[in-house]
Amino acid sequence: MMRLGAGSVLRIGEDRVESPRFAQLRQLDDRIWAELVGDRWLSPEARAGAEGARILTAAGWQPPDADHADNWWVEWPWPLPSTRYRELAAMIVQGLRDAFGIADPAALSYVAWDESDGNRPLDLPALGVARQN
Repeated sequence: MMRLGAGSVLRIGEDRVESPRFAQLRQLDDRIWAELVGDRWLSPEARAGAEGARILTAAGWQPPDADHADNWWVEWPWPLPSTRYRELAAMIVQGLRDAFGIADPAALSYVAWDESDGNRPLDLPALGVARQN
């Protein structure tokens, strides 16, 4: 996301159709907005639960609320220094791995697009995660 402009959206998550656990980042003109799916949208076995919520809060995520589609979220002014991007990456890893229990990164894939350019797909091979089909 550090090299992408306003309008870029990145979603990293499970390929499964029903109740996928995911992180999504949205680059806006003046801020970056990141979210992790909230338990409301997940099947019971996929939820973070109370222990996951503790992990997410400790990692720096804001609790789900109606203004953020009942997802865990964080918003920071943009542009961000590279240290802040690394912090955000660590928060996403902690969320998906530690709170939601996705132990193997091979279980994840990504989709990315540029909303400011007709939802043009973005190729991000440096992520080290497979692109979603």
